[in-house]
Amino acid sequence: MNKNLQLKKSLKLIREIQVKLDYLYKKNISRKYVTKKDFQIDPVTNLDIQTEKIIREKINNYFPNHNIVGEELKKKIKNSKYTWFIDPIDGTKSMIMGLPTWSNLIGLYEGEKCILSWAYFPIMKKYYLAYNQFSYVFENKKLIKIRANKFATLKNCKLTINTLHSLRKKKVFNYLMKFKGFFKVTGVDAYNFCSISEGKFDVLIESGLKIVDIMPIVLIVKNSGAIITDWRGENDFSSGKVLVSSNKKIHKFFINKLKNL
Repeated sequence: MNKNLQLKKSLKLIREIQVKLDYLYKKNISRKYVTKKDFQIDPVTNLDIQTEKIIREKINNYFPNHNIVGEELKKKIKNSKYTWFIDPIDGTKSMIMGLPTWSNLIGLYEGEKCILSWAYFPIMKKYYLAYNQFSYVFENKKLIKIRANKFATLKNCKLTINTLHSLRKKKVFNYLMKFKGFFKVTGVDAYNFCSISEGKFDVLIESGLKIVDIMPIVLIVKNSGAIITDWRGENDFSSGKVLVSSNKKIHKFFINKLKNL
C-alpha cells in the first residue's frame, strides 16, 4: 500500500475509534476492578477490556493483516511490517478514582519506526496526534502544532516523575531529594509525555512502565523536538525505564546521572 494512502486510512481509523469510544464512555459501565498478579498493584476494569476490543475491531476492519500488541488481550502477530501498539486505558487508577487524566494510547509502527501516535484524554476533551514531521494538540475545537521547550536549561528545567515507583532506586531517590530545581510528582501518566511535547514540562524520569505505556506516544515526543530514550540513552524500552527531555543538552546531563543505575 502507498505510504500516503496508509497514513490517510490510519487517520480516518483514529477518528472512527474516537467516535466509538466517546459513545462507549457515555454508558454506565461498571468500573469495578481486579488486581493483576504483578510486582505492583495493577488494576484492570471491564472498561479497559471493552476499550481494547473496540480499538482492535476497528483496526481489524481497516487492516486485517496488521500486527496488534495490546495491554489486556492476546497479541495478534501476522506477517506484516506494520504493528499497532494499544494501551486501552492508560491511568486506570486515575479513571477508577474519577480523575480526568486517563487516556487511550495508540501507535502505529512500520518496522521499528513509529509513523503515527495518538493520545486521547476523553474527560479533558483533548487529544495529541503526531504523523509525518509534526505533533499537534486538539483542544477547544482547534488543532495546533506543538513544540517542546528548546530554551530550557539545567537551571530552570521542570523535572517530573509520575509516581513514587521511580524513587525505589536508592541513587535516584537520593539525587531527586537533593535536586534544588523545580520538581513535581505528577501522577498524570501519559499526560507527562504530552506536556513535555507541549512545552509545559522539561524532564520526565520514569521506571516500571510497560511497552504499551511507551510505544504508542513515541512520535508525539519526537516530532515536538523532545528526546525520548531509556536510561542508557538507547531505544530499548523493555526495561520500563524512560527518560524524556525537552532538548539534547538536558537529556545528556540526566543520562549521565541515570545510565549506571
